[in-house]
Amino acid sequence: MSRIAALLIVTLLTAPFAWADEPFARGFDAVPLKLTSTANSGLQLDGAELREKKSWQLYALLDLNFGVMALKLGDQRLGDLIPFRTDLRIGGSYQVLDRLEVGGELPITVINLNAFSLLREQGFPQDAPRVVGLGAPRAIGRFQILRQSEFPIVSLAAVLEARIPIGDGFSFMADRGFVVSPRLAAERRFGPLRVLANAGWRFRTSPGQYLNLYVGQEFLMGGGAIVELPNFGKFTGNSLLAEVNLATPAEAPFTFRDAESLKTPFELMLGARSTVAKDWSVLLALGRGLGQSGYGREAFRIVFGVRFEHLAERDQDGDGIPDTADGCPTVPEDKDGHEDTDGCPEEEQIIDTDGDGVPDTADGCPEVAGPGPLDGCPDRDGDQIPDIADKCPDVKGPPELDGCPPPEDEEPVVLESERLRIKNQILFEFGSNKIDPSSFPILDEVAKVLAVNPKVGPVLIEGHTDNVGPRAFNIDLSRRRAKAVEDYLITKGIAKERLRSDGFGFDKPIVPNDTPINRAKNRRTEFRLVDEIDVDKGGPKPAPKPTPPAPKPGAAVTPTPAPAPAAATTPSPTPAPKPAPAPTPAPKP
Repeated sequence: MSRIAALLIVTLLTAPFAWADEPFARGFDAVPLKLTSTANSGLQLDGAELREKKSWQLYALLDLNFGVMALKLGDQRLGDLIPFRTDLRIGGSYQVLDRLEVGGELPITVINLNAFSLLREQGFPQDAPRVVGLGAPRAIGRFQILRQSEFPIVSLAAVLEARIPIGDGFSFMADRGFVVSPRLAAERRFGPLRVLANAGWRFRTSPGQYLNLYVGQEFLMGGGAIVELPNFGKFTGNSLLAEVNLATPAEAPFTFRDAESLKTPFELMLGARSTVAKDWSVLLALGRGLGQSGYGREAFRIVFGVRFEHLAERDQDGDGIPDTADGCPTVPEDKDGHEDTDGCPEEEQIIDTDGDGVPDTADGCPEVAGPGPLDGCPDRDGDQIPDIADKCPDVKGPPELDGCPPPEDEEPVVLESERLRIKNQILFEFGSNKIDPSSFPILDEVAKVLAVNPKVGPVLIEGHTDNVGPRAFNIDLSRRRAKAVEDYLITKGIAKERLRSDGFGFDKPIVPNDTPINRAKNRRTEFRLVDEIDVDKGGPKPAPKPTPPAPKPGAAVTPTPAPAPAAATTPSPTPAPKPAPAPTPAPKP
């Protein structure tokens, strides 16, 4: 009876700072750190580079958490109030505009095991949480502020997330009120390495509370990295992910060790992601709370996920009809209400003499069929220089030599002080990162030069495109092409630590994109020697190397020791005044 009386005294003393009518109403999510629902991002961290307009994704995750909320009596750990919980998370996102993505998620708790018998054993019976229930649905929007291709230092995006309080807060599956979380996402790419950082705020319209634990406003921050790996057989788009995230209370930030009421969720997560079939990828991630076990610091976490992602197709003329379905891929549809789905303006439809899909008004060779990227002109030797501009139309050659092959006595690859200069062009299929087999020999020569010069590097492989098509598409295409070259060199025995890759689209032309031969010159792959990535200058720092001779060819909800009952105590949220000390410590979740 003395313990019950003491508990009532504590409750009355703390009532002005808690929910007066429901001091044990709970009303917070016992797993506060969630995986993001934005595309092209990390695990919990949002990326700052968005996909092509009209891209979309759907995903399903199983989120298994062990040791979610520990219960203590003084310094003695009695066990876990929630020893195991599994959530099924179903969500997706859609790229509405070039810089705007919207998405959402529906969480369902499918297994929520509890050990509230620990409280009953201490003479403090409590209704146990439900085993199955609904979490708080999430809505999210992401707007890209800066692209690294535009502002070389970093990419930036603004993110706004909202959690809707229709879930089971009594069972620790959702918050009692709305949760609004604005944050800023920053990203910097260093070849195959992407470094991510997020910072923001989590605002709750109604704080959560149980026993001593108080969950209110929080500062959010996190950092991590994504390392893109080479393809392995049918497994493509492979990457490793590592992150550290925390949400610290605004009333008392960075309460890592001794806080009883205001906890700082703090977690490390490692993961791997891979594309296993067309548009389908899988995810496996492991996590663990850092510091003393408790709220937001689970003993162990496992996440399994599957994702379907549709990347919008290339649309050179920007009329909303992908090139694969566009009868005039280089001329926009006029949208006059008549046959607006074929991609051709009506006045152009019948004027395509050679039938190559390029209207005569835009066709450099209107009577001979040829590909659209070459102005509708043929290319007999396949060097991606149209025959009308190719001085050697039957023999492949680089655009610098007007399509003619370099002299046979010249070395195909020359090691210079700041780069590897290649004497031929590396070719890819149009609109693709698939390397043309005719370019394998020149890449083999690059590999030989690097092999006989083991101290040269790192080598930054730069991809560049012409100005045909949307900017975002060309940035992505150039990066994928540079990565394809990097992967090829790795297969030839060059250590991946010596290689970096990045793409710049059509942002760095060497000549104006005004003729077919000039566009061919701008479609290039360059090999630069770098010592490191110079962040201050927003790009690679050239390696200061002398010119060598030309070679031959990655709860305890720790309720504050409370007065009296051998059960648990009612926390007093900081910065609220502390209740008078009680004679007997109570168990602490």
